[in-house]
Amino acid sequence: MIELEYFLSKANDEVLVYQVIQFSPEDPWRVVLNGELLGSLDKFEGQWRQLSGEDFANQFFIDIVKFIDKQHFNDLSSALMSRWNKQIHEVVPRSDQEYLVVCKAGIGFKSFEGIFSRFVSGLLKDEWPINFRVFSHDFSEDFTLQAKPSVWKKNAVGWD
Repeated sequence: MIELEYFLSKANDEVLVYQVIQFSPEDPWRVVLNGELLGSLDKFEGQWRQLSGEDFANQFFIDIVKFIDKQHFNDLSSALMSRWNKQIHEVVPRSDQEYLVVCKAGIGFKSFEGIFSRFVSGLLKDEWPINFRVFSHDFSEDFTLQAKPSVWKKNAVGWD
């Protein structure tokens, strides 16, 4: 499950806090305010659509889908596939803190484990640790890794 908080400032200095929730990658996003489901959104072939609820105001709709699109978890799957396109078959985000990775057939799985474990932190942009569950192509081997974002230390040579 991915749960985001979207803050909207009103003209009278009131701030509304919307919860934007996706229970699984196949599910639409649900927009909730004060415990009430206002509607659901999904992206089809690159285009966002509202699936349920009263129609959102046009600017609110534009702003909330931009907010969802700019979250780092949307980019991490693509970054992993791009970085290790010869080794990774599929990346499935389970939440903003957990990803499943399935490797391609014919790779040295143990070798990939070492490389992935050493360098994946450099791709992380969120402030929290990410849990990866990585499987061989036939699911006969796997490893789990909790990766923390790389942090730049002043006067250090390279990333910590």
